Amino acid sequence: MLTATIEQEGKTRIENIFVIDAHSHLGEDVDGAIMMNPLAPGTGTFDFWGNVQGRLKSEWVKNGEQSFRTSMDGKSTKITWSFNPYPFTDKLYIALEALGKRYSDLKEKSKFYSFIDQGVVFPFQDVFRDKHPEALYRASNINVSRFTTRFPFSMKLIGYARCNPMEGEKAIKEVTYARQVLGLRGLKLHPRSDRWIDNIKTTKPLKVLIEAASHSMPVLFDTRGRGSILDIAELIRSTRTTLAQHYPELLPHFKVIIAHFAQGNIGDYEVYNAIVQPNTYGDLSMLHGEGAGNFFEDFRKWFKAQNKIRVDNRDWSEYLLYASDYPYFGDVHAQRLLIYIVNKQFFDTGGNIKDIRNIMGLNQIKILPEYNLPQNKNNGSSIPCTLISNPLRSNPTSYEIAIKALAKLIVDNKVDIKKFCIQFKDTWDNFNDDILLNTFKPTTKEEVPIMLTQFVKDQITLFAPLNKEIAWNKFGYKYFNPKDRAFFTSIFKQNYLATDENQTVSCLTQIFQQ
Repeated sequence: MLTATIEQEGKTRIENIFVIDAHSHLGEDVDGAIMMNPLAPGTGTFDFWGNVQGRLKSEWVKNGEQSFRTSMDGKSTKITWSFNPYPFTDKLYIALEALGKRYSDLKEKSKFYSFIDQGVVFPFQDVFRDKHPEALYRASNINVSRFTTRFPFSMKLIGYARCNPMEGEKAIKEVTYARQVLGLRGLKLHPRSDRWIDNIKTTKPLKVLIEAASHSMPVLFDTRGRGSILDIAELIRSTRTTLAQHYPELLPHFKVIIAHFAQGNIGDYEVYNAIVQPNTYGDLSMLHGEGAGNFFEDFRKWFKAQNKIRVDNRDWSEYLLYASDYPYFGDVHAQRLLIYIVNKQFFDTGGNIKDIRNIMGLNQIKILPEYNLPQNKNNGSSIPCTLISNPLRSNPTSYEIAIKALAKLIVDNKVDIKKFCIQFKDTWDNFNDDILLNTFKPTTKEEVPIMLTQFVKDQITLFAPLNKEIAWNKFGYKYFNPKDRAFFTSIFKQNYLATDENQTVSCLTQIFQQ
Protein backbone atom coordinates (compact mmCIF):
# COMPACT_ATOMS: atom_id res chain seq x y z
CA MET A 1 0.00 0.00 0.00
CA LEU A 2 0.95 3.59 -0.46
CA THR A 3 0.51 5.43 2.83
CA ALA A 4 0.13 9.19 3.16
CA THR A 5 0.63 10.84 6.54
CA ILE A 6 -1.23 14.15 6.27
CA GLU A 7 -0.65 17.02 8.68
CA GLN A 8 -3.19 19.80 8.38
CA GLU A 9 -4.16 22.54 10.86
CA GLY A 10 -2.47 20.80 13.77
CA LYS A 11 -4.11 17.44 13.09
CA THR A 12 -2.58 14.30 11.62
CA ARG A 13 -4.37 11.55 9.73
CA ILE A 14 -3.29 8.46 7.83
CA GLU A 15 -4.56 7.61 4.33
CA ASN A 16 -3.85 4.08 3.08
CA ILE A 17 -4.11 3.68 -0.69
CA PHE A 18 -4.55 0.24 -2.28
CA VAL A 19 -2.33 0.14 -5.38
CA ILE A 20 -3.06 -1.90 -8.53
CA ASP A 21 -1.00 -2.06 -11.71
CA ALA A 22 -3.78 -2.22 -14.33
CA HIS A 23 -1.75 -3.48 -17.30
CA SER A 24 0.87 -6.25 -17.48
CA HIS A 25 1.39 -9.53 -19.30
CA LEU A 26 1.80 -13.23 -18.59
CA GLY A 27 3.10 -15.82 -21.03
CA GLU A 28 5.53 -15.65 -23.96
CA ASP A 29 5.03 -13.36 -26.94
CA VAL A 30 5.99 -14.16 -30.50
CA ASP A 31 8.15 -11.02 -30.44
CA GLY A 32 10.36 -12.48 -27.70
CA ALA A 33 8.90 -10.74 -24.66
CA ILE A 34 8.40 -13.23 -21.85
CA MET A 35 6.91 -13.44 -18.37
CA MET A 36 6.29 -17.07 -17.55
CA ASN A 37 6.73 -16.85 -13.77
CA PRO A 38 5.80 -13.73 -11.78
CA LEU A 39 7.91 -15.02 -8.86
CA ALA A 40 11.05 -15.55 -10.98
CA PRO A 41 14.05 -13.92 -9.23
CA GLY A 42 15.15 -10.70 -10.91
CA THR A 43 12.78 -10.82 -13.87
CA GLY A 44 9.40 -11.75 -12.41
CA THR A 45 6.51 -9.33 -12.05
CA PHE A 46 6.85 -9.26 -8.26
CA ASP A 47 10.55 -8.36 -8.39
CA PHE A 48 9.65 -5.71 -10.97
CA TRP A 49 7.29 -4.20 -8.39
CA GLY A 50 10.11 -4.31 -5.86
CA ASN A 51 12.44 -2.52 -8.26
CA VAL A 52 9.81 0.17 -8.84
CA GLN A 53 9.48 0.63 -5.08
CA GLY A 54 13.26 0.92 -4.72
CA ARG A 55 13.48 3.47 -7.51
CA LEU A 56 10.78 5.62 -5.93
CA LYS A 57 12.67 5.61 -2.64
CA SER A 58 15.87 6.61 -4.44
CA GLU A 59 14.07 9.39 -6.27
CA TRP A 60 12.72 10.73 -2.97
CA VAL A 61 16.25 10.82 -1.56
CA LYS A 62 17.35 12.72 -4.65
CA ASN A 63 14.51 15.25 -4.88
CA GLY A 64 13.60 15.51 -1.19
CA GLU A 65 9.89 15.00 -1.91
CA GLN A 66 9.10 12.02 0.26
CA SER A 67 7.74 14.78 2.49
CA PHE A 68 6.63 18.19 1.25
CA ARG A 69 4.28 21.06 1.96
CA THR A 70 1.48 22.00 -0.40
CA SER A 71 -2.06 23.35 -0.38
CA MET A 72 -4.93 20.88 -0.26
CA ASP A 73 -8.60 21.83 0.08
CA GLY A 74 -7.44 25.42 0.54
CA LYS A 75 -5.34 24.53 3.58
CA SER A 76 -1.60 24.39 4.14
CA THR A 77 -0.75 20.69 4.25
CA LYS A 78 2.30 18.53 4.86
CA ILE A 79 2.28 15.12 3.13
CA THR A 80 4.72 12.32 3.90
CA TRP A 81 4.79 9.11 1.87
CA SER A 82 5.66 5.57 2.97
CA PHE A 83 5.04 1.99 1.86
CA ASN A 84 3.23 -0.58 4.00
CA PRO A 85 2.02 -4.12 3.24
CA TYR A 86 -1.71 -4.77 3.01
CA PRO A 87 -2.58 -6.05 6.53
CA PHE A 88 -4.46 -9.25 5.66
CA THR A 89 -1.90 -10.49 3.14
CA ASP A 90 0.98 -9.59 5.43
CA LYS A 91 -0.54 -11.38 8.44
CA LEU A 92 -1.21 -14.45 6.32
CA TYR A 93 2.41 -14.53 5.12
CA ILE A 94 3.62 -14.15 8.71
CA ALA A 95 1.42 -17.08 9.76
CA LEU A 96 2.78 -19.21 6.92
CA GLU A 97 6.34 -18.27 7.83
CA ALA A 98 5.75 -19.41 11.42
CA LEU A 99 4.55 -22.82 10.20
CA GLY A 100 7.87 -23.34 8.40
CA LYS A 101 6.38 -25.46 5.63
CA ARG A 102 4.95 -24.63 2.21
CA TYR A 103 4.92 -20.90 1.36
CA SER A 104 7.05 -20.04 4.42
CA ASP A 105 9.29 -17.87 2.20
CA LEU A 106 6.52 -15.55 1.02
CA LYS A 107 6.99 -13.09 3.87
CA GLU A 108 10.71 -12.71 3.15
CA LYS A 109 10.09 -12.27 -0.58
CA SER A 110 7.25 -9.80 -0.16
CA LYS A 111 9.12 -7.35 2.05
CA PHE A 112 10.59 -5.75 -1.05
CA TYR A 113 7.27 -5.16 -2.83
CA SER A 114 4.83 -3.84 -0.23
CA PHE A 115 3.96 -0.83 -2.44
CA ILE A 116 2.00 -2.48 -5.27
CA ASP A 117 -0.74 -4.66 -3.82
CA GLN A 118 -2.04 -6.33 -6.97
CA GLY A 119 -1.63 -6.33 -10.73
CA VAL A 120 -3.79 -7.15 -13.74
CA VAL A 121 -2.22 -9.75 -16.05
CA PHE A 122 -3.37 -10.99 -19.45
CA PRO A 123 -1.95 -13.00 -22.37
CA PHE A 124 0.61 -11.79 -24.85
CA GLN A 125 0.20 -12.76 -28.47
CA ASP A 126 1.46 -16.05 -27.10
CA VAL A 127 3.65 -18.59 -28.85
CA PHE A 128 1.33 -21.27 -27.48
CA ARG A 129 -1.92 -19.71 -28.63
CA ASP A 130 -3.96 -21.68 -31.15
CA LYS A 131 -3.25 -24.92 -29.26
CA HIS A 132 -6.95 -25.67 -28.72
CA PRO A 133 -9.69 -25.70 -31.35
CA GLU A 134 -12.25 -23.94 -29.13
CA ALA A 135 -10.70 -20.47 -29.52
CA LEU A 136 -7.44 -18.86 -30.60
CA TYR A 137 -6.44 -17.86 -27.06
CA ARG A 138 -7.88 -20.82 -25.12
CA ALA A 139 -4.42 -22.15 -24.13
CA SER A 140 -3.25 -18.65 -23.19
CA ASN A 141 -6.32 -18.06 -21.04
CA ILE A 142 -5.85 -21.39 -19.28
CA ASN A 143 -2.27 -20.38 -18.51
CA VAL A 144 -3.38 -17.08 -16.97
CA SER A 145 -6.10 -18.83 -14.99
CA ARG A 146 -3.65 -21.39 -13.57
CA PHE A 147 -1.59 -18.58 -12.12
CA THR A 148 -4.23 -16.14 -10.98
CA THR A 149 -6.81 -18.44 -9.36
CA ARG A 150 -4.51 -20.43 -7.06
CA PHE A 151 -2.65 -19.41 -3.93
CA PRO A 152 -0.22 -17.63 -3.59
CA PHE A 153 -0.55 -15.84 -6.95
CA SER A 154 -4.26 -15.20 -6.36
CA MET A 155 -3.30 -12.78 -3.58
CA LYS A 156 -1.44 -10.54 -6.01
CA LEU A 157 -2.72 -11.12 -9.55
CA ILE A 158 -6.02 -10.27 -11.28
CA GLY A 159 -6.41 -12.41 -14.39
CA TYR A 160 -7.89 -11.14 -17.66
CA ALA A 161 -8.66 -13.34 -20.66
CA ARG A 162 -7.97 -12.56 -24.31
CA CYS A 163 -9.89 -13.33 -27.48
CA ASN A 164 -9.97 -12.38 -31.14
CA PRO A 165 -13.42 -10.99 -32.04
CA MET A 166 -12.85 -11.92 -35.67
CA GLU A 167 -13.47 -15.55 -34.63
CA GLY A 168 -17.11 -14.61 -34.26
CA GLU A 169 -19.11 -17.08 -32.17
CA LYS A 170 -15.90 -18.73 -30.91
CA ALA A 171 -14.80 -15.44 -29.40
CA ILE A 172 -18.15 -14.88 -27.70
CA LYS A 173 -18.10 -18.38 -26.22
CA GLU A 174 -14.52 -17.84 -25.06
CA VAL A 175 -15.58 -14.79 -23.03
CA THR A 176 -18.21 -16.91 -21.27
CA TYR A 177 -15.77 -19.77 -20.72
CA ALA A 178 -13.09 -17.43 -19.37
CA ARG A 179 -15.46 -16.00 -16.80
CA GLN A 180 -17.58 -18.97 -15.79
CA VAL A 181 -15.04 -21.79 -16.00
CA LEU A 182 -11.58 -20.21 -15.77
CA GLY A 183 -12.58 -17.56 -13.23
CA LEU A 184 -10.93 -14.69 -15.11
CA ARG A 185 -12.17 -11.21 -14.26
CA GLY A 186 -11.71 -9.07 -17.37
CA LEU A 187 -10.91 -9.19 -21.09
CA LYS A 188 -8.01 -7.92 -23.19
CA LEU A 189 -8.43 -7.10 -26.90
CA HIS A 190 -5.55 -6.20 -29.23
CA PRO A 191 -6.76 -5.05 -32.66
CA ARG A 192 -3.30 -4.42 -34.07
CA SER A 193 -1.46 -7.63 -33.18
CA ASP A 194 -4.52 -9.74 -34.06
CA ARG A 195 -4.89 -7.83 -37.34
CA TRP A 196 -8.39 -6.42 -37.04
CA ILE A 197 -7.43 -2.79 -36.56
CA ASP A 198 -9.45 -1.88 -39.67
CA ASN A 199 -12.49 -3.67 -38.25
CA ILE A 200 -12.71 -2.06 -34.82
CA LYS A 201 -16.05 -0.40 -35.56
CA THR A 202 -17.70 -3.53 -36.93
CA THR A 203 -20.32 -5.88 -35.52
CA LYS A 204 -18.03 -8.65 -34.28
CA PRO A 205 -16.18 -6.55 -31.65
CA LEU A 206 -19.51 -5.04 -30.59
CA LYS A 207 -20.94 -8.49 -29.89
CA VAL A 208 -17.87 -9.39 -27.80
CA LEU A 209 -18.31 -6.21 -25.76
CA ILE A 210 -21.96 -7.07 -25.11
CA GLU A 211 -20.99 -10.57 -23.98
CA ALA A 212 -18.36 -9.13 -21.62
CA ALA A 213 -20.96 -6.73 -20.20
CA SER A 214 -23.28 -9.67 -19.54
CA HIS A 215 -20.59 -10.94 -17.12
CA SER A 216 -19.69 -7.45 -15.84
CA MET A 217 -16.15 -7.91 -17.16
CA PRO A 218 -14.07 -4.82 -17.93
CA VAL A 219 -12.55 -4.85 -21.43
CA LEU A 220 -9.09 -3.39 -22.06
CA PHE A 221 -8.19 -2.35 -25.61
CA ASP A 222 -4.55 -2.10 -26.59
CA THR A 223 -4.00 0.85 -28.94
CA ARG A 224 -1.34 2.07 -31.29
CA GLY A 225 -1.86 5.60 -32.49
CA ARG A 226 -4.55 8.23 -32.37
CA GLY A 227 -6.72 6.64 -35.07
CA SER A 228 -7.31 3.41 -33.16
CA ILE A 229 -8.20 5.38 -30.01
CA LEU A 230 -10.88 7.32 -31.86
CA ASP A 231 -12.20 4.17 -33.54
CA ILE A 232 -12.50 2.43 -30.17
CA ALA A 233 -14.33 5.47 -28.79
CA GLU A 234 -16.82 5.22 -31.63
CA LEU A 235 -17.25 1.48 -30.98
CA ILE A 236 -17.97 2.27 -27.32
CA ARG A 237 -20.65 4.77 -28.31
CA SER A 238 -22.32 2.37 -30.74
CA THR A 239 -22.21 -0.46 -28.18
CA ARG A 240 -23.74 1.81 -25.57
CA THR A 241 -26.56 2.68 -28.00
CA THR A 242 -27.18 -1.00 -28.73
CA LEU A 243 -27.26 -1.84 -25.04
CA ALA A 244 -29.64 1.03 -24.28
CA GLN A 245 -32.03 -0.16 -26.97
CA HIS A 246 -31.91 -3.91 -26.37
CA TYR A 247 -30.22 -4.71 -23.03
CA PRO A 248 -30.52 -1.63 -20.80
CA GLU A 249 -29.89 -3.71 -17.67
CA LEU A 250 -26.33 -4.32 -18.93
CA LEU A 251 -25.36 -0.67 -19.25
CA PRO A 252 -23.93 -0.42 -15.69
CA HIS A 253 -21.81 -3.49 -16.45
CA PHE A 254 -20.33 -2.13 -19.69
CA LYS A 255 -16.76 -0.98 -18.92
CA VAL A 256 -14.02 -0.31 -21.47
CA ILE A 257 -10.41 0.72 -20.80
CA ILE A 258 -8.46 2.41 -23.60
CA ALA A 259 -4.76 1.72 -23.02
CA HIS A 260 -1.80 3.97 -23.86
CA PHE A 261 -4.09 6.89 -24.68
CA ALA A 262 -2.11 9.73 -23.06
CA GLN A 263 1.40 9.21 -24.43
CA GLY A 264 1.82 11.41 -27.50
CA ASN A 265 -1.66 12.91 -27.14
CA ILE A 266 -1.21 15.58 -24.47
CA GLY A 267 -3.40 18.52 -25.43
CA ASP A 268 -5.37 16.50 -27.99
CA TYR A 269 -8.90 17.21 -26.84
CA GLU A 270 -10.46 14.83 -29.34
CA VAL A 271 -8.54 12.02 -27.64
CA TYR A 272 -9.51 13.38 -24.22
CA ASN A 273 -13.17 13.28 -25.30
CA ALA A 274 -12.70 9.68 -26.41
CA ILE A 275 -11.88 8.80 -22.79
CA VAL A 276 -14.32 11.14 -21.08
CA GLN A 277 -17.55 9.41 -22.01
CA PRO A 278 -19.76 7.00 -20.04
CA ASN A 279 -18.52 3.43 -19.56
CA THR A 280 -14.95 4.44 -20.47
CA TYR A 281 -11.55 4.65 -18.76
CA GLY A 282 -7.99 5.27 -19.91
CA ASP A 283 -4.88 3.52 -18.66
CA LEU A 284 -1.67 5.52 -18.36
CA SER A 285 0.81 2.92 -19.61
CA MET A 286 3.64 4.31 -21.79
CA LEU A 287 3.27 7.75 -20.19
CA HIS A 288 6.37 8.82 -18.24
CA GLY A 289 8.73 11.64 -17.40
CA GLU A 290 7.85 15.32 -17.55
CA GLY A 291 5.13 14.44 -20.03
CA ALA A 292 3.28 12.71 -17.20
CA GLY A 293 3.30 15.86 -15.09
CA ASN A 294 2.22 17.92 -18.09
CA PHE A 295 -0.60 15.49 -18.89
CA PHE A 296 -2.11 15.55 -15.39
CA GLU A 297 -2.11 19.35 -15.32
CA ASP A 298 -3.47 19.74 -18.86
CA PHE A 299 -6.12 17.01 -18.59
CA ARG A 300 -7.36 18.35 -15.24
CA LYS A 301 -7.57 21.95 -16.50
CA TRP A 302 -9.38 20.91 -19.68
CA PHE A 303 -11.80 18.71 -17.74
CA LYS A 304 -12.75 21.44 -15.29
CA ALA A 305 -12.86 24.23 -17.90
CA GLN A 306 -15.27 22.18 -20.00
CA ASN A 307 -17.32 21.13 -16.94
CA LYS A 308 -16.91 17.51 -17.97
CA ILE A 309 -18.18 16.25 -14.65
CA ARG A 310 -21.62 16.58 -16.25
CA VAL A 311 -20.82 13.67 -18.61
CA ASP A 312 -21.55 10.99 -16.00
CA ASN A 313 -20.83 12.62 -12.65
CA ARG A 314 -17.23 11.39 -12.48
CA ASP A 315 -14.36 13.74 -11.66
CA TRP A 316 -11.26 13.86 -13.86
CA SER A 317 -9.23 11.32 -11.89
CA GLU A 318 -12.08 8.77 -11.98
CA TYR A 319 -11.30 8.09 -15.64
CA LEU A 320 -7.64 7.11 -15.17
CA LEU A 321 -5.81 3.91 -14.20
CA TYR A 322 -2.16 3.53 -13.23
CA ALA A 323 -0.57 0.95 -15.54
CA SER A 324 2.98 -0.21 -16.28
CA ASP A 325 2.76 -2.42 -19.43
CA TYR A 326 5.40 -4.72 -17.95
CA PRO A 327 7.55 -6.33 -19.35
CA TYR A 328 7.42 -4.07 -22.42
CA PHE A 329 8.17 -1.11 -20.19
CA GLY A 330 10.48 -1.50 -17.22
CA ASP A 331 10.89 -0.17 -13.70
CA VAL A 332 12.49 3.08 -14.91
CA HIS A 333 9.38 3.95 -16.92
CA ALA A 334 7.06 2.99 -14.03
CA GLN A 335 9.01 5.14 -11.60
CA ARG A 336 9.00 8.08 -14.02
CA LEU A 337 5.20 7.91 -14.22
CA LEU A 338 4.52 7.25 -10.54
CA ILE A 339 6.73 10.04 -9.28
CA TYR A 340 4.50 12.54 -11.09
CA ILE A 341 1.41 11.12 -9.38
CA VAL A 342 2.82 11.52 -5.88
CA ASN A 343 4.99 14.63 -6.18
CA LYS A 344 4.48 18.21 -5.04
CA GLN A 345 3.64 19.36 -8.58
CA PHE A 346 0.60 17.08 -8.67
CA PHE A 347 -0.85 18.78 -5.58
CA ASP A 348 0.30 22.31 -6.39
CA THR A 349 -1.56 22.15 -9.72
CA GLY A 350 -4.84 20.99 -8.18
CA GLY A 351 -4.60 17.27 -7.38
CA ASN A 352 -5.50 15.75 -4.03
CA ILE A 353 -5.40 12.46 -2.11
CA LYS A 354 -8.74 11.34 -3.51
CA ASP A 355 -7.35 11.71 -7.04
CA ILE A 356 -4.36 9.55 -6.15
CA ARG A 357 -6.62 6.95 -4.56
CA ASN A 358 -8.70 6.83 -7.75
CA ILE A 359 -5.78 6.57 -10.18
CA MET A 360 -3.63 4.17 -8.17
CA GLY A 361 -6.21 1.44 -7.64
CA LEU A 362 -9.74 2.40 -6.69
CA ASN A 363 -10.96 2.88 -10.27
CA GLN A 364 -9.69 -0.60 -11.14
CA ILE A 365 -11.43 -2.11 -8.13
CA LYS A 366 -14.75 -0.48 -8.97
CA ILE A 367 -14.94 -2.06 -12.43
CA LEU A 368 -14.19 -5.65 -11.39
CA PRO A 369 -17.20 -7.98 -11.62
CA GLU A 370 -17.06 -8.92 -7.92
CA TYR A 371 -17.91 -5.35 -6.98
CA ASN A 372 -20.83 -5.17 -9.40
CA LEU A 373 -22.55 -8.55 -9.11
CA PRO A 374 -23.90 -10.35 -6.02
CA GLN A 375 -21.25 -12.48 -4.35
CA ASN A 376 -22.70 -15.63 -2.81
CA LYS A 377 -22.89 -19.37 -3.28
CA ASN A 378 -25.24 -20.27 -6.12
CA ASN A 379 -26.96 -23.14 -4.36
CA GLY A 380 -29.02 -22.71 -1.24
CA SER A 381 -27.06 -25.04 1.02
CA SER A 382 -26.36 -23.59 4.43
CA ILE A 383 -22.85 -23.95 5.90
CA PRO A 384 -22.18 -23.06 9.56
CA CYS A 385 -20.12 -19.99 10.32
CA THR A 386 -17.20 -19.95 12.74
CA LEU A 387 -17.20 -17.39 15.53
CA ILE A 388 -13.74 -16.83 17.00
CA SER A 389 -13.82 -15.24 20.45
CA ASN A 390 -10.95 -13.71 22.40
CA PRO A 391 -12.64 -11.38 24.91
CA LEU A 392 -9.38 -10.45 26.66
CA ARG A 393 -7.91 -8.98 23.44
CA SER A 394 -4.68 -10.79 24.25
CA ASN A 395 -2.17 -11.80 21.61
CA PRO A 396 -3.00 -13.28 19.23
CA THR A 397 -6.21 -11.36 18.61
CA SER A 398 -9.29 -13.14 17.29
CA TYR A 399 -8.49 -11.80 13.80
CA GLU A 400 -4.94 -13.18 13.99
CA ILE A 401 -6.26 -16.53 15.23
CA ALA A 402 -8.53 -16.67 12.16
CA ILE A 403 -5.63 -16.00 9.81
CA LYS A 404 -3.36 -18.53 11.55
CA ALA A 405 -6.05 -21.17 11.14
CA LEU A 406 -6.49 -20.27 7.47
CA ALA A 407 -2.73 -20.58 6.94
CA LYS A 408 -2.76 -24.06 8.49
CA LEU A 409 -5.55 -25.17 6.16
CA ILE A 410 -3.69 -23.80 3.13
CA VAL A 411 -0.48 -25.60 4.08
CA ASP A 412 -2.40 -28.84 4.65
CA ASN A 413 -4.06 -28.48 1.23
CA LYS A 414 -7.55 -28.41 2.73
CA VAL A 415 -8.40 -25.03 1.21
CA ASP A 416 -7.13 -22.82 -1.59
CA ILE A 417 -7.87 -19.16 -2.36
CA LYS A 418 -9.18 -18.28 -5.81
CA LYS A 419 -9.33 -14.54 -5.18
CA PHE A 420 -10.03 -12.01 -2.48
CA CYS A 421 -11.81 -8.67 -2.41
CA ILE A 422 -11.16 -5.86 0.03
CA GLN A 423 -14.16 -4.46 1.86
CA PHE A 424 -14.96 -0.78 2.23
CA LYS A 425 -16.39 1.12 5.18
CA ASP A 426 -19.71 2.78 4.24
CA THR A 427 -18.33 4.40 1.05
CA TRP A 428 -15.48 3.97 -1.43
CA ASP A 429 -13.37 6.45 0.55
CA ASN A 430 -12.03 3.98 3.14
CA PHE A 431 -11.35 0.26 3.25
CA ASN A 432 -10.97 -1.80 6.38
CA ASP A 433 -9.43 -5.15 7.39
CA ASP A 434 -12.53 -7.15 6.45
CA ILE A 435 -12.41 -9.11 3.21
CA LEU A 436 -14.27 -11.55 0.99
CA LEU A 437 -12.33 -14.74 0.29
CA ASN A 438 -13.37 -16.87 -2.66
CA THR A 439 -12.02 -20.20 -1.47
CA PHE A 440 -12.34 -23.69 -2.87
CA LYS A 441 -11.73 -27.25 -1.80
CA PRO A 442 -8.70 -28.61 -3.72
CA THR A 443 -10.18 -32.13 -3.75
CA THR A 444 -13.57 -31.26 -5.26
CA LYS A 445 -12.94 -27.74 -6.66
CA GLU A 446 -16.21 -26.67 -4.99
CA GLU A 447 -16.14 -22.94 -4.29
CA VAL A 448 -17.01 -21.53 -0.89
CA PRO A 449 -17.17 -17.72 -0.64
CA ILE A 450 -16.28 -16.68 2.90
CA MET A 451 -16.62 -13.32 4.57
CA LEU A 452 -13.88 -12.65 7.13
CA THR A 453 -14.97 -9.80 9.37
CA GLN A 454 -14.23 -8.45 12.82
CA PHE A 455 -17.52 -8.46 14.65
CA VAL A 456 -15.89 -6.74 17.65
CA LYS A 457 -12.39 -5.49 16.88
CA ASP A 458 -9.67 -7.81 18.24
CA GLN A 459 -12.22 -9.73 20.33
CA ILE A 460 -14.72 -11.46 18.03
CA THR A 461 -13.99 -12.40 14.42
CA LEU A 462 -16.38 -14.11 12.04
CA PHE A 463 -15.68 -16.62 9.26
CA ALA A 464 -19.06 -16.65 7.50
CA PRO A 465 -19.62 -18.82 4.39
CA LEU A 466 -22.13 -17.20 2.07
CA ASN A 467 -25.06 -18.97 0.43
CA LYS A 468 -27.81 -18.10 -2.02
CA GLU A 469 -29.71 -16.01 0.53
CA ILE A 470 -26.62 -14.34 2.03
CA ALA A 471 -24.73 -11.96 -0.25
CA TRP A 472 -21.62 -9.94 0.48
CA ASN A 473 -21.94 -6.20 1.00
CA LYS A 474 -18.80 -4.45 -0.25
CA PHE A 475 -19.53 -1.50 2.07
CA GLY A 476 -19.77 -3.60 5.21
CA TYR A 477 -22.51 -4.01 7.77
CA LYS A 478 -24.09 -1.96 10.54
CA TYR A 479 -25.30 -4.12 13.38
CA PHE A 480 -28.30 -1.92 14.18
CA ASN A 481 -29.46 -1.61 10.58
CA PRO A 482 -32.61 -3.80 10.24
CA LYS A 483 -31.46 -5.31 6.95
CA ASP A 484 -28.03 -6.12 8.32
CA ARG A 485 -29.49 -7.51 11.53
CA ALA A 486 -31.46 -9.95 9.41
CA PHE A 487 -28.22 -10.83 7.63
CA PHE A 488 -26.44 -11.67 10.87
CA THR A 489 -29.46 -13.51 12.23
CA SER A 490 -29.40 -15.81 9.20
CA ILE A 491 -25.67 -16.39 9.63
CA PHE A 492 -25.93 -17.27 13.31
CA LYS A 493 -28.58 -19.95 12.76
CA GLN A 494 -25.70 -22.41 12.56
CA ASN A 495 -22.33 -21.62 14.05
CA TYR A 496 -19.26 -23.04 15.69
CA LEU A 497 -17.56 -21.24 18.57
CA ALA A 498 -13.77 -21.26 18.76
CA THR A 499 -11.52 -19.66 21.36
CA ASP A 500 -8.08 -20.65 20.10
CA GLU A 501 -6.23 -21.62 16.94
CA ASN A 502 -6.73 -25.39 17.24
CA GLN A 503 -10.48 -25.04 17.74
CA THR A 504 -10.65 -22.65 14.80
CA VAL A 505 -8.80 -25.11 12.55
CA SER A 506 -11.18 -27.87 13.64
CA CYS A 507 -14.26 -25.73 12.98
CA LEU A 508 -13.05 -24.55 9.57
CA THR A 509 -12.13 -28.11 8.63
CA GLN A 510 -15.71 -29.14 9.31
CA ILE A 511 -16.93 -26.26 7.12
CA PHE A 512 -14.83 -27.44 4.19
CA GLN A 513 -16.01 -31.01 4.66
CA GLN A 514 -19.68 -30.02 4.35
